[in-house]
Amino acid sequence: MRKTVWIILSCFLTLLFVPKTYGQAQDKLLSLLKEELAQQMKELKGEEFPPYHMNYRVIDVTTSVVSTSFGALMNSQQYRSRTLVPQIRLGDATLDNFKFAQMGAQQPSSARLPLDEDNNEDAIRQAIWNETNNRYKFAVDMYQRTKAQTTVNVEEEDKAPYFSEVPVEKYYEAPLPVEKTKIDLDEWAKRLKEISAVFKNQPGIMQGDAMMIYTVERRYFVNSEGTEVVQNLPYARIMVFGETKADDGMELPLNLSYFAYAPKDLPSNDKIIADAKEMVKTLEALRVAPMVDPYTGPALLSGPASGVFFHEIFGHRVEGQRMKSESDGQTFKKMVGEYVLPADMHVYDDPTIREYAGEDLNGFYKYDDQGVKAERVDVVVNGKLNEFLMTRTPIDGHPRSNGHARAMGGFDPVSRQSNLVIETSNPKTPEELRQLLIEEVKKQGKEYGYFFKEVTSGFTFTGKGGTNSFNVTPLEVYKVFADGRPDQLVRGVDLIGTPLSMFSNIIYAGNDARVFTGMCGAESGSIPVTAISPTILVNKVETQRKAKSQDILPILSAPGLEKKAKN
Repeated sequence: MRKTVWIILSCFLTLLFVPKTYGQAQDKLLSLLKEELAQQMKELKGEEFPPYHMNYRVIDVTTSVVSTSFGALMNSQQYRSRTLVPQIRLGDATLDNFKFAQMGAQQPSSARLPLDEDNNEDAIRQAIWNETNNRYKFAVDMYQRTKAQTTVNVEEEDKAPYFSEVPVEKYYEAPLPVEKTKIDLDEWAKRLKEISAVFKNQPGIMQGDAMMIYTVERRYFVNSEGTEVVQNLPYARIMVFGETKADDGMELPLNLSYFAYAPKDLPSNDKIIADAKEMVKTLEALRVAPMVDPYTGPALLSGPASGVFFHEIFGHRVEGQRMKSESDGQTFKKMVGEYVLPADMHVYDDPTIREYAGEDLNGFYKYDDQGVKAERVDVVVNGKLNEFLMTRTPIDGHPRSNGHARAMGGFDPVSRQSNLVIETSNPKTPEELRQLLIEEVKKQGKEYGYFFKEVTSGFTFTGKGGTNSFNVTPLEVYKVFADGRPDQLVRGVDLIGTPLSMFSNIIYAGNDARVFTGMCGAESGSIPVTAISPTILVNKVETQRKAKSQDILPILSAPGLEKKAKN
């Protein structure tokens, strides 16, 4: 299965409440959901295949988007949508319709709900009824297939049931004031045009964009057990993208991202413009940088690079629900209590932390998408594997949820990461790590090692049906020479490998933790995640050449450059 992380800005959750006169009792949508859930559950109890559990998730999203390119406005809009995602479980916890499709047993669809419950109550009830009916029919089909398949399949190794009990939760946040859910589009257009104008009249720059997205999610969850959770999740992001192209056709992108819970907390234009100018200089250097050959040897991975590294090759393999499937590689399932990292390293995933080292984290939430209270999970303690990220789907030895069921609208929630934190009790300074890298390069008889400074994305395959591998795409990579020559910027590097071998090669970690914020796409859709990691030293990495376009460079000069040359 393929997972992808795109760098996006992180946004810290600020809980802003409307006056106390507005409370849970006045939330008409919540009342409608509770009433309809009770009614539909009651009616379906009389069917041949009655549900033993039902829940409704509603995601009410207000989005503002402003995008610019080379100093010109490209898009400016605000919109709102509201979707309903029911889940219906038939049978019982020992055998239900999710048995053979735990990673999203329902079809990825959702119902659009009217936005005004004051005047459209009947329309909302109709939409809920229709989607529940569709989901129930699908659930019956899946359950019948499950029962038939169970009679002909060999007995599964994992003996845990398919659904666990959790406490009933009651949590409610009042909606944000309307003025806190939108932005001044004209003001942000002005700001972003100034930022993207940095890329104008720059030789070789093929893309120069700046974008601001402000999203406010209001998430409702109710289930047949009595849980009611309503929470607000705002995310404000600025993204800057630049791209150039080498003479051999290789496309060379760079990006910047900034995140805050509220738009007013994003960095100033002076800061972002200064960063964009540095990006232009790096793009110019990348365009003429030498192409690399495949390599095996020691390397340093910066905080953002090692954050993606851990997210891909480790984080996805400790998502517990994934291990319920016999088709999953289950890399770490039977390694609890064993060393998987150096003894001085620790890894935890904590959705409850809002910031780390002063930076906002967009993996924050209080309750997951099954209405379970979020918990910190100490995944690795003193180098030893300790626990997995669990949903209400238990596995042998791990019977309870720790609040890591996550999904975007239209999908069923599965085990996902939130804020993945990598720390060490024996940190090295950047200077010490560099010296240790050079010593390792000399020890292995190499001419140079690598320093991976910036990365953009990664993907991994965890299934048994293919190679259990990963790929991380670096953007800014340097050769670090053993003889003391200045570092050399290079291009065309892909970081590849298999997980267990890579982890066995980690030697040291630094004292310079950095935050990488992104969006991770997997079976339950694209969700916000954060990886927090220091620089790490690995005694052996494997790289390959990055694929490149065969298109020739543009024949015409970019607009503005021809006039500039004539003058």
